[in-house]
Amino acid sequence: MKIRLPFRFFPEKFKHFGFIWVINLTIPLYYLLQMPFHAAWIGYVSVAILAFAFRQALWDRERRFVYALVQITSVAVLGYVYTPSFLYFGFYCIMAIGMLSTVRKVSFAVAYMVAAFGLTIYLFYEKVGEALQFDFVPTLIILAVLPFAMRSQRKAEELRKQLRHANDEIERLIKNEERQRIARDLHDTLGHTLSLITLKGELVERLIPHDPERAVQEARDIQTTSRTVLKQVRELISDMRAVHLADELRQAGEILSSAGIGFETAGDAERIRTTPVVMNILSMCLREAVTNVVKHSRAKHCKVELMEKSGSYVLKVHDDGVGIDGAGSKLGQTGSGLLGMKERLSLIEGTLEFSKQEETGTMLTITVPNVVKRQQTEGN
Repeated sequence: MKIRLPFRFFPEKFKHFGFIWVINLTIPLYYLLQMPFHAAWIGYVSVAILAFAFRQALWDRERRFVYALVQITSVAVLGYVYTPSFLYFGFYCIMAIGMLSTVRKVSFAVAYMVAAFGLTIYLFYEKVGEALQFDFVPTLIILAVLPFAMRSQRKAEELRKQLRHANDEIERLIKNEERQRIARDLHDTLGHTLSLITLKGELVERLIPHDPERAVQEARDIQTTSRTVLKQVRELISDMRAVHLADELRQAGEILSSAGIGFETAGDAERIRTTPVVMNILSMCLREAVTNVVKHSRAKHCKVELMEKSGSYVLKVHDDGVGIDGAGSKLGQTGSGLLGMKERLSLIEGTLEFSKQEETGTMLTITVPNVVKRQQTEGN
C-alpha cells in the first residue's frame, strides 16, 4: 500500500531537481558561518526567505509572481550586505520567472531583477569605496534571457501535449468513422445479398407446386449465394474487394429480375475511368438504390442511366413505382441506407437528389466529379 505523506517539499516532477538546488544553498550558509552572528543574521534570514519562496513558487501558481519578486529581493539583499558574488543565486529566481503565466509578468520580473541587481552592484561598490566592477554584466544578461527561453520551452511542451491530445482525439474519431463505415458497408452489402436470398426463397415457394425443376435450380442458387456471404463480408471489411460499377450493374439486373422488375440500362460502365474510391462509392450507391427499389417502390420497371457531363459522372436510377410521396419518405428523413449514401458522396464532393417523375415513380440522381479528368486538366 502506498503511503501518502501529509507534506511534500516539491511537486513530483521537481522532486530531485528541487532538493539539489536547496543543497546548493549550503554555500552561502558556509560563508555566513565564518562570521559573527550579529553580522550574519541578515544573511541567515535572507537565505531562509529565498529557500521558502523558491519552494512556494513551484507549488502556488496564483502567487508565483510575488514569490519570484521575493526571491529577487532576497538575493539582492545578500549581494548588497555581503558580496556581489551572491547575485549568482539569481539563477534560483529564473525558474519561478520562467514559469509565470504571461509574457507581461515575465518581462516585469526580469526588468525588476536587472534593476535590483544592477543597483545592488552600484550601491555595494559605493559603500566599500571601490571602483565599479562590471564582471557580473555577462551573467546578468544571461539571467535576463533565460526566463524567456524557459517560458518558450514550457509553451513548446504544452503545445506538444496539446498535439498529442489532438492526435489521440483524431485517432478516436477515425476509429469511430471506420466503425460507421463498416456498419454502412455491411448494411449495403448484406442487405443486398439477403434481399436476393429472400426473393429467391419466395420464388422457390411459388414454383414448388407448378415447376419443381426450376424450384430446385433456384434453391441451388440460394445455396451458392449464401456460401459467398461470408467471403463477401470478409473482403468488404479488409478492403480487399474493389467493386466496379459494371459488375454492380450486372448484380442489379439479377436482383431486379428475381423480384420481377424489368431492368434497362443506358451508358457504358466499362468506359468509366476514375479512382477506386469513387468507383466503390458509385457502386455502393447503385446497390443501395436498387435495393430500395426492390423493397419499397412496388415498381414494374427500373432504368439505370450513366452519363458523363461537364467533367462529372451522373448516375440516374428511375423506377415507375409509388414515388417519394407514395412511399411516405422525404430527403433528410430517410433510413440509414440513404443517409449512408449521402455521407459517402460527401467524401468525394458528390451530390444526391430525388425527384418525382410525372404521376408515379422516383428519379434518384447521383453526381460525382471525374477526378481523373480533373487531375489531367490541372496537369496540363
